[in-house]
Amino acid sequence: MIALQRQLAYLESSSPFYAERLRGTRGEVRTPADLPRLPFTTKEDLREGQRLEPPFGPHLCAPPERLVRMHVTSGTTGEPVAVGFTRADHEANSAVGGEAFRIAGVRADDTVAHCLNYALYAGGIADHMALEASGATVVPVGTGQSRRLLDLIPRLGITAIFGTLSYPAYLAGRAREAGIDPASLGLRHIVTAGEAGAGLSAVRGEIEDAWGATVADTFGMSDVWSTMGGECEVGEGLHLTVGDHAVLELVDPESGAPVELEDGASGELVWTHLRREASPLLRYRSGDLGRVWTAPCACGRTTPRIRIDGRRDDMVRVQAVNVYPQAIGALLSGHPGLGRHCVVAEGDPVVPPLRVYVEAPPEVDLAPVAGELHETLRTRFEVTRLEPGSLPRAEHKTRIVHRTARGDELPPAVEALRKETVA
Repeated sequence: MIALQRQLAYLESSSPFYAERLRGTRGEVRTPADLPRLPFTTKEDLREGQRLEPPFGPHLCAPPERLVRMHVTSGTTGEPVAVGFTRADHEANSAVGGEAFRIAGVRADDTVAHCLNYALYAGGIADHMALEASGATVVPVGTGQSRRLLDLIPRLGITAIFGTLSYPAYLAGRAREAGIDPASLGLRHIVTAGEAGAGLSAVRGEIEDAWGATVADTFGMSDVWSTMGGECEVGEGLHLTVGDHAVLELVDPESGAPVELEDGASGELVWTHLRREASPLLRYRSGDLGRVWTAPCACGRTTPRIRIDGRRDDMVRVQAVNVYPQAIGALLSGHPGLGRHCVVAEGDPVVPPLRVYVEAPPEVDLAPVAGELHETLRTRFEVTRLEPGSLPRAEHKTRIVHRTARGDELPPAVEALRKETVA
């Protein structure tokens, strides 16, 4: 693969960080299959480098005068990391993201309200530019403008919204508070990002019923490409759009050993940039745990598809058993009628059962769900029903796991139910 060889040569000549990692490997790494010969790069490597050489660290490959923008990662898993972009990097990011948004159903005749935070991280202005690259007209709403947005949707002819999974339900609630039927506002499509749960049929159904609109999910990472996967109308995974801009590997999340990239394979996603100039990554352990499909999709596309099932750093260790919270969500998604959920982990170390609170109608039997969780994830679970709509909806990402030993605040509905049980 010529693009990979050129990228490695560029890294070696442009960065002392990568020159050290590539020392002695010239000629040995020619194709993606050879990448396991090289060491991983981790987010902590990037953080440490940036502490020593702020703001970008020794892995910066483009001269500072060629940079046109700086972003930082969201910081949800620790200290944020600074990411530099050259003009070419931004053009590539827009192309990769624009294709993902088109796959996710954004059309050239759409007027899209961009409702992610514009401050600092790439989900803001970089995704705004990617939406423009899809051909759509973009309204830069950001966060904190929900009441105003309800007025602007009909006035500006807004046909689609891009935001977190929580946001459409939150906005629907604000509309009803104002005496407005969300479906009367005329949205046709909602695109979500950055939050697990879009695969839950009840969550998706709740949003679609409220707005009379379709829903599709997207995938991206601020330090790789801000949006680089989109869900097609078939809804079986997200099509990657990195093409000749990144190489994907799968590895075992515990050992780091390579996992063959084949249909149905699962593991931790590892990314290597191609044609990235300012802040390129080499064998970057993303921490995302997912499944990959390489067979053609029923929509006709042949690009690989992924589904994110969890985060390595979100793992809950329960009596020597590793439980990934998004694996709980993936299992719940197979049960029609189940809505949003949260997990309460008690004790330090965590002791079973893990308590799962899930929105469900009264007629749904949750006993088989607890049994399936136990059988699949190898620890005890207690599954408790919540009234549909009782978990919080917000403009931002919502917390799934609450660890009582760390003082995490519980959702009001869960707190009330626990007090009622104790009484």
